Amino acid sequence: MTDQKHIVFFAHFAGSERHGMVFGHYYLAREWVKLGHQVTIIASGFAHTRQLQPKLRGRITEEIVDGIRYLWVKTPRYDGKGRLGRVGNLLSFAFQVWALPLPIDDADLVICSSHCPFAIHGSYRFARRCNATLVFEVRDLWPLTLIELGGASRYNPLIYLMQRSEDFAYRKSARVVSVLPAAAEYMTSRGMHPGKFIYIPNGISLDSRPPTSGHEPSQVFNQINDLRARGKFLLGYAGRFVASNTIELLLDAVARCERPDIHLVLLGDGYLQKELASQAATLGLSERVSFLGVVNKRQVVSILSKFDALYLGLVSKPIFRFGVSPTKLNDYFMAARPIIYSVDAPDDVVEISGGGVSCIAENVEAIVTAIQKIHAMTPLQRDQMGLAGRDWLFQNRTYSKLASQFLDAASSDGEHASR
Repeated sequence: MTDQKHIVFFAHFAGSERHGMVFGHYYLAREWVKLGHQVTIIASGFAHTRQLQPKLRGRITEEIVDGIRYLWVKTPRYDGKGRLGRVGNLLSFAFQVWALPLPIDDADLVICSSHCPFAIHGSYRFARRCNATLVFEVRDLWPLTLIELGGASRYNPLIYLMQRSEDFAYRKSARVVSVLPAAAEYMTSRGMHPGKFIYIPNGISLDSRPPTSGHEPSQVFNQINDLRARGKFLLGYAGRFVASNTIELLLDAVARCERPDIHLVLLGDGYLQKELASQAATLGLSERVSFLGVVNKRQVVSILSKFDALYLGLVSKPIFRFGVSPTKLNDYFMAARPIIYSVDAPDDVVEISGGGVSCIAENVEAIVTAIQKIHAMTPLQRDQMGLAGRDWLFQNRTYSKLASQFLDAASSDGEHASR
């Protein structure tokens, strides 16, 4: 596709390499800009997921980031641990993109990105005004995730409104793009025509590869170097310390391995950090577990490449029957280290790629077996396994390829939202 388009992306949580996560919208947009397209991202002026919030100068603030035009909509600040503030923020953004006169004259393609589907109404209204193709991009199935993973009631008024909005999006959008490979059946049950579905997973931006030397945070780098010098087998995790990521099971597995050379390094933070530190002490692992804090996105891969194996686990829940696409998995692949993948979901790319060892989710003994299998390998065997995963990633999941696939599929024959 060579004709230039104006692409407008309604993405509440969109970030950038400057602001922090969420990164997917930014990486897609950056590739589209390289292809000569004009891209505008409309995002909430505050989101708890970001490390750096934009500086707002009124109701709507414009900022250019790497050729992408961001329009930050002023929304209420909130505590990321609280629910009411977050709901107010979501509703404020959705109402404003529906009601405010946005400083945009035209658009060829309008994309509304979940997590929360409330913004679909403003996106639909804007697409009709511009006679543009409307695409609904699904990163999480809301409200189903809140019901099955968070325990929310289907009869909660907010959940009801989310469901109505999601159903509206499936009916009115010309295309539905999702990072979840097996979500089409569910979406069809909510009113989507099956021909609308497009699977575009999360990917990796090769332009964002971190420097190979000289830019590692010295304290973290020195701690890891010290552990390696002491002959430790370094097992790593990078991400949020939350219940869904099953880090407590990883601690149990390390304790059961009965190999004193195995040292667990946890990068990140989250509400479970104190509980995990207490658990490590109770298990007698205080000298075998290191909490090294949050690492900048640009530095993650260079640090992960120092490990012997990397862990990714998720709770075993029905919601994952539609698939998963954790962004940290691509960072793991990029680091070219063996991955222990404790997830029950379709499309197991760790097994497909040969980049690690897959095991049953929420099963400590299975995690122990996976750790021991990689521990028993020679360094050369571990290197070969890690490189197999990285090669697969380069062949299948670069954002330069995914961005072109997204636009080609979105621009194929389909009804315009305005008709």
